[in-house]
Amino acid sequence: MQISQADIIQQNKNELLISGVVDFLTVPDLVRKSLDFLKSYKSIDSSAIISVDLSKVTSCNSAGLALMLEMVRNARVNNVELLFDNLPNTLLTIAKAYGVENEIRDICK
Repeated sequence: MQISQADIIQQNKNELLISGVVDFLTVPDLVRKSLDFLKSYKSIDSSAIISVDLSKVTSCNSAGLALMLEMVRNARVNNVELLFDNLPNTLLTIAKAYGVENEIRDICK
């Protein structure tokens, strides 16, 4: 069995990039890393919009949706706005199944 791997890195001042397999094994670490970034970013510029690029996500399941919602919640607590870009079709399909498609579209570019 192959171990899932994913990462979240800061591309530039206002952009994060999530890459790899976003699943139940990788999401806890991604949430922690994103929260660390948001906390540090709050002290730099609390009025900015941060773009989260999902173009390098190779696969995801419903944990990806949970990651997005948790990141938005953590961003709001830290007075930062997130917008997601390059949303995998899988996540949109899952959002439709859970009835949160409109909420997800509101936080996507």
